[in-house]
Amino acid sequence: MSVRGSPSPEVTQLASRRGFGRLEHTFLPSKEVNVQEKYRGLFIAASLTGIAGLATGGILLWVFVTWVLGMYPLLCSALAIGALLNSPNFRKKLGSQRLHLFERGLLVDMGAGQLFAVRWDHAVHYQETVQGVIIYKGTKTPFNTTHTSTLVARNGTRAVISSRFADFGTWLPLISEAVARAQAQKVWEAVREGQKVSHGPFSVDATGVSTEHEGVLPWSAVATIDVGGGFVAVRQHGQPTAWALAKAETVPNLLVFLTVASNLYG
Repeated sequence: MSVRGSPSPEVTQLASRRGFGRLEHTFLPSKEVNVQEKYRGLFIAASLTGIAGLATGGILLWVFVTWVLGMYPLLCSALAIGALLNSPNFRKKLGSQRLHLFERGLLVDMGAGQLFAVRWDHAVHYQETVQGVIIYKGTKTPFNTTHTSTLVARNGTRAVISSRFADFGTWLPLISEAVARAQAQKVWEAVREGQKVSHGPFSVDATGVSTEHEGVLPWSAVATIDVGGGFVAVRQHGQPTAWALAKAETVPNLLVFLTVASNLYG
């Protein structure tokens, strides 16, 4: 969920210059432990002490017992150091980052005075969600879903925001829907006027959907266009396999593409 709070004066001024309107949502970096700033030093010291103790135990087991037993605490120590170095509680710059969603645009405060801003009607949004799976005795158990969104502004600058920002299950659809609200009507009108509009590997016009390798599939032959398992699938009536497949991460403004296409087939 988004949090309340006042953005920095730099963020407020830039949003005002770009005409972003009111601030609707703010998302903070995801923290393993919610540590107040005044206790951050104690958290770091306690974490380093714990890691040192774990590593010392591993070394002693390696030297005096067997390397097999010593390997596990040493491996855990290495993983813990990596996690700590990438934790917003350890790196103040990471902890100060903010994702601001405004009425008419997005602004990422990357810390140290670095700001990225883009209006919804100009944004190009690529999204990639990865679901880890553990397979044991034929049973698949999902775990550790991660997400990365790349936003590209009209001047070519880009920002990468990931599930390091808390609650990506909320901010991802908010971004996708905001871009679709701002751009779908314009794309729809362009298609109705006879133009061909490209969405990465797919193109749409009034006659059908096309790809470079598969050619054109008329809208009357399209059964569904769906997303699953990280792929966008265009399916043809009466065919068991997809007519065309593309990784979802390669389709810019995916929800715009799906919204316009859904009004043209079926």
